[in-house]
Formats: sequence, C-alpha cells, structure tokens
Amino acid sequence: MKLTTIYTSNIPIDCHILKGRLESEGIQAFIYDENLVWVNPFDAVAIGGVKLKVPEEQAEKARQVLNSISEHKLTDSSGSYDIDEALEKAIKKQNEIFRIKSLLRKKSTLPDNADEIQSEVLTKPEIEKILAEEAEFKKLDKKEFSFSWKEFWGELLDFDGNVFGYLRQKPVEYYQEKELVERFGISSKDDVLRVICPNCQSTNVSFGYATDDKWDVLYLILSFLTTSPFPLIRKNYHCFDCGHSFKLEHKSSKQQS
Repeated sequence: MKLTTIYTSNIPIDCHILKGRLESEGIQAFIYDENLVWVNPFDAVAIGGVKLKVPEEQAEKARQVLNSISEHKLTDSSGSYDIDEALEKAIKKQNEIFRIKSLLRKKSTLPDNADEIQSEVLTKPEIEKILAEEAEFKKLDKKEFSFSWKEFWGELLDFDGNVFGYLRQKPVEYYQEKELVERFGISSKDDVLRVICPNCQSTNVSFGYATDDKWDVLYLILSFLTTSPFPLIRKNYHCFDCGHSFKLEHKSSKQQS
C-alpha cells in the first residue's frame, strides 16, 4: 500500500485531530515522525514536521475533507453545510426541545398525541420521541425509595451485588435531565438568585459534591457499616475560577441580578 502525505504540522496533536476526522469518513490515516518531534521539538522544521499520510487511492477524498474543514464547512451524503449555520440550527432545535419539556413538566398529564404540541422547529416524530421520554421521566419522578433491612443486608452481604445500586433508585441520567430542563431559560436578566464566590467575587460557581472537607465522622461510620467507602454525601459551593469551596452565606454570597 503506497502512502502519500496530505498534511504536515509541527504540532502532533493537529495531525491526531485530522486523523480522527478522516477515519470517521472511512479513510485510513497514519502519522509519521511524531516521536521525533516530541523528543526534539526544536528539530520539527528540520525534519519536515509531523506528517499525516493516507493511501494514495484515498488521497483525493482526504484532501476534499481537509478543504471542507479549512472552509469551515461540514459535508455529508446530502451535501455541504456551513458550520456556523449548522451549529445555530442545532442550538435552536435543542432550545425548542427544552422549551417543550419545560412546559410538559408543568402539567399533570401528558398530551395524548404529538398533534397537540405546536412547534415550527421539530417534526412530528421528534415530538413523539419527546413525549415518550417525558412519560419515562414521570415514571422515574414518582419512584420512591422503599427501605427493607432484609433486602439491604442481603445486598450488602452479596459480594456480587451492588448495595449502592439498591440505594440509588433513579439513574444519574434522570438528575442530569432534570437539572438541564429546570435551568432552561435562566439568564442574567431573570429575577434569580446568583451565588458569588466570597474569595474572588466570581459568579462561575456551582453547587455539588464537596471537593474539600468531604469526609466527617458520619461518613466514616457509614463506611464502616457498609465495609466500603460510602458515596460522597457532603455538598457545598465550588468556584471554578479560583477553586475555593464554601458554604452559602445568605447575607454576603447572594445577590439578585
């Protein structure tokens, strides 16, 4: 198999990114001289940089893919699309999905069919899919934890079992989906409370499982009883700008936007 070079770069990661893109199009791609550049980066120019090679018979198709990337376009079997336009449509479509889900969750019952939901962005099959997802969400939302000591200790003593799966009645995806829909539409112009980091005054703050001071006596007792590290239970606010973790102080850490 004869190979031909279609791209060179002094930065190896560039070739790896393009290699993945070519392979997604069914094109075989190989990277040459990568190790030489990693070991001696100052010699990259002298050795011609890292080289991305493809089979000679696939070179023309590979060049077309690279050209579409340089022109900021996406190409598939249906044609060529501007990346910005495609992204804008995708965002608009996702916002419409969140809008419909947000409205459906405010109602006690779901519509009987997709025709009852009006949307200029989504097709009928896409709305039907949303209804099916919401029906499953409402089932999980009503699911409550039922505790049985017999079942609990049975799971705990069964080393092939999953005691934490017994405690966790709802999948992680349920909580992720719930938070995304609940946060939909919230912006800086809305009348909502925003948390401010007391250390750097940043608003890039999120509430979740503690990254600092996450263990205490209760955690150790629960870990001892379950004979394994207990899932993290302590939560607080964490600033992603300065890394500071803190508890919310209503007088100084909240302000209305």
